[in-house]
Amino acid sequence: MAVIHDHEIEISHALLSALQVVPGLTIFGLTDARRLDERVTTYSFCLKNLPPRKVAEKLAEQNIYVWNGNYYAINVTERLGLEDSGGMVRVGAVHYNTLEEVEQFKVALLKINAE
Repeated sequence: MAVIHDHEIEISHALLSALQVVPGLTIFGLTDARRLDERVTTYSFCLKNLPPRKVAEKLAEQNIYVWNGNYYAINVTERLGLEDSGGMVRVGAVHYNTLEEVEQFKVALLKINAE
């Protein structure tokens, strides 16, 4: 379990770093890299003025699968003022994901952002 935990912290750090380098991307939730052991490796975000569904579709075209919407947390998306615009994109990584997959995700987001 310790090895899995260490890998998930490494993946979480890589995923957070990938999200943070994309211009126009807003991450919701804890983003302090020193506190990653206090959260799961799932991040919610919005990219520029693109609807979350559009971002999810564009990622899916590159075989990267994420969720979009409110994930049954409608009170959160309403409080953040995101419900009317489609909620957020949610991406998660776990012990079987690789750093290479996180890099592919980052490249895909940068490509979407540049369009």
